[in-house]
Amino acid sequence: MDTKKEENSLILISKNFLIGLKTTLGTFFKKPVTFQYPKERLRLTENFRGFPKLNINKDKSLRCVACMLCQTVCPSEAIKINSGYVDYGNEHELTERQKHNHSLDKIASGVVNDGRRHPESFEIDLLRCICCGYCEEICPEEAISMSDKFEFGFYTRDEGIFGIDKLIEL
Repeated sequence: MDTKKEENSLILISKNFLIGLKTTLGTFFKKPVTFQYPKERLRLTENFRGFPKLNINKDKSLRCVACMLCQTVCPSEAIKINSGYVDYGNEHELTERQKHNHSLDKIASGVVNDGRRHPESFEIDLLRCICCGYCEEICPEEAISMSDKFEFGFYTRDEGIFGIDKLIEL
């Protein structure tokens, strides 16, 4: 039996144990690095990309013109848009542009429309969204931007699909 080999391993084990004990005691009395999550929030950087949200104008109307670019560029196919036309109703007075627009002659009577589109439904499946920011970059109207929200919990998959109302609130 080689006692020299056993002595070296015993000394090595004791040395490593003391180094570990020194590290443990050194950090034991320092302030913890962690934070209490529900009470304390993580400070996010300015360029943090959370989930996408819809922006609105000052008159509370959507900025989105249903150009479908965000739906087209989305790599995870999380955005679904159904477009429609802006309906001004019967009481709307025609503008000069609308009076000279001959394409309005084909529209049914009682509906005043100048050809501008808006989304009838705008849905983002947050369970599929990878928060890449492509939708924000491509939007010509700056109607969609990345929020600082990143924590959601869902009980069903349908709760993860956000419509226009929920996307504005983000």
